[in-house]
Amino acid sequence: MTVPCRFTLALVVSTWAGLPAALAQPDETSALDRVLVSASPAGRSLDDSFQSVTVIGREQIENWPGASLSDLLAAVAGVDVRRRGEPGVQADLGIRGTGFEQTVILLDGMPMGDPQTGHHNLNLPVPVEHIERIEVVKGPGAMAYGGNATGGVVNIVTRRDDAATLAAQARVGSHDTRSAGFSGAVAPGASHHRLSFDHLRSDGHLPERRADADLVRGLYTGGTELGRTGLRWGLGAENRDFGAWMFYTADFPDQRERTKTRTAWLAADTRAGEWSVTPQLWWREHDDWFRTLVFGTAYINRHATRINGLRLSGQRRWGGGVTAVGVSHARQRIDSNALDRHDRDETQAWIVHRQPLNERTAVEAGLAYVDYSEYGSQGLPTLALRHRLDDRWTAFASWARSTRAPSWTELFLQTSGNRGSTQLEPERSDYAEAGLRFAAGSHRINLAAFERRTDRLIDWARAPGEVAWQAGQFDGHRSRGAEIEWRWRAGRRWLERVDLAATALDTELDRRGLEIKYALDYPELGLVGAAVWRLGDALRLTTRARYSDRSTGQSGTLVDLRLGWRVSGVELFVEGNNLLDRRLVEAGFAPLPGRWLYGGLRLVR
Repeated sequence: MTVPCRFTLALVVSTWAGLPAALAQPDETSALDRVLVSASPAGRSLDDSFQSVTVIGREQIENWPGASLSDLLAAVAGVDVRRRGEPGVQADLGIRGTGFEQTVILLDGMPMGDPQTGHHNLNLPVPVEHIERIEVVKGPGAMAYGGNATGGVVNIVTRRDDAATLAAQARVGSHDTRSAGFSGAVAPGASHHRLSFDHLRSDGHLPERRADADLVRGLYTGGTELGRTGLRWGLGAENRDFGAWMFYTADFPDQRERTKTRTAWLAADTRAGEWSVTPQLWWREHDDWFRTLVFGTAYINRHATRINGLRLSGQRRWGGGVTAVGVSHARQRIDSNALDRHDRDETQAWIVHRQPLNERTAVEAGLAYVDYSEYGSQGLPTLALRHRLDDRWTAFASWARSTRAPSWTELFLQTSGNRGSTQLEPERSDYAEAGLRFAAGSHRINLAAFERRTDRLIDWARAPGEVAWQAGQFDGHRSRGAEIEWRWRAGRRWLERVDLAATALDTELDRRGLEIKYALDYPELGLVGAAVWRLGDALRLTTRARYSDRSTGQSGTLVDLRLGWRVSGVELFVEGNNLLDRRLVEAGFAPLPGRWLYGGLRLVR
């Protein structure tokens, strides 16, 4: 047995051994499961969800190793984060076998997706210090967030403080990596404001010094109460400049990319009679500059996308149940020297009703209407059931339909290596899930089995021996899997918290003898384990391991740790990523960096 396998097995056995006795503990109220999640426009707590949901809380964000959003998401069961380059530079995100184009990213409930390509979906102006929690909803979220949420929804919820706080952090690490950031909050009167900023620079891990990175992020969020109306707003910006050595092609590896992201939003929470009403406005712009050197000649692509959107949603309780309705409209535009100029509109309307049938059983049904200006409209129904078996165990089941319009890259890109197709039409997926959820005392367990079938699946393919990838559509898609997730707030003298999860997947596709780029490259088995150890009153050690066995033959274990000593608002810490120094390719052709070490100082007042 290899060292990575022994490490993972030891972590599983040592923590699972304490489960039977721990489950006998009396039930306690836990703040972990009282938060509202983004699984439904009808609103509910994590305990009442009709599907699988994972929440990364502020405690985990502060204690887990990794300084980026992609590092945090990589520790969630069923989430496939495929990273390139220096930690945090670029990553693709999929959930339970779906691709990066099939997952919706929200920032305080505002859509942050990019219609040019899903490669940019995680280009977000959000310093980690500004995040309160991350809600990961597994399965379609078409009701209020658009048909693209085939795989699920990731909602990043920013912090709201009722008192003045200040935090600052600096770190240095391998390959001349250095970063610094601050975050401050004030709460005068009925308002609250937070401003965060961070900056990272690195010379990169390759001797060619073409894997360097320079990332700058800033975010301001605020809100106020005006009588019965609460206002919320945000304004953020991010710049990235990095060497993209072998990110997208191995034939011409010398690539470089610069991106700029700007976003702003305004939302209100008010009442109109018996209805709770939430109007929202958002705006996002993204500029992408990409250069490839081909035999000494620079080929440059420039893309500028702009999105303006508005949403109006309402919710009312009546007859023991909850009804939610809403409409939204988004205008998308691109100006590109490679993809030309295009614009399109996406309009949605939805109605959802959740109704208790008795004290233990509840049902939720909904219908969404999605209209694409280029492709017409589709109806997307959902149906879900939840039944409490006893005070601890809950059974749940759901079925939903979703759709996805092709990105502009899939439609219009024409290069020597990738050729889009203007003949593409929206794909359509049916997703079903059934599971059990356990909640008692300091324990949360989620067991689920799921299946997704997709008609006209959009992907890239090529015949054996060919170099260029051609965008096309494929039938016969079916993806099945099972997942188990256990979270234990141990509260022991030596052990604070344990998170363990396993996901198994199997996907079939009528590939017509072609090589498929994304749909058939998935983790057949994924294991995630993390534990926070108490080594003293002020010393915490976090260990985390992630094992992935991909369908393409790539497999390996990544081990990270964080050791922090915290006294009176001052913390000294050391972190290590990929401590086993594994050479893995998660995306594209660029191997992940090897062992990466950091040391730093964090001040909180």
